Amino acid sequence: MFLVVLPPSPRSVGVARWLITEWCAPWVKASEVTEDTVDALLLLSSEVVTNAVVHGSGMVRVALARAGASLRLEVSDEGGGMPLIGAQRADAESGRGMAMVELLSSRWGTELDEGPLGKKVWFELATA
Repeated sequence: MFLVVLPPSPRSVGVARWLITEWCAPWVKASEVTEDTVDALLLLSSEVVTNAVVHGSGMVRVALARAGASLRLEVSDEGGGMPLIGAQRADAESGRGMAMVELLSSRWGTELDEGPLGKKVWFELATA
């Protein structure tokens, strides 16, 4: 399992993407995970980490694990409130990230994290 704790800064999104790319590289090289899967993983991780930075509170924890034929990414922060998938106006400049997670992932969900506050947003991608 890969685990990193990042500050609540917009730069953390790029750092998370870079670390995820590096962690997945051996699997891509061994043809165990496709580049398309990693591209989808990076897109969705950007959305979920951005949500934690913008709407969450405290440090952002990113965990990635490979279990069988899937990758599971979890992003936790100390903020309250769960992300929602809502109807967006056609001219809205943001708010579509979780809709992308729902569309592209095999499964996704939210849950309360450890402690009195905090949440975890997770998604899974099939590797086959």
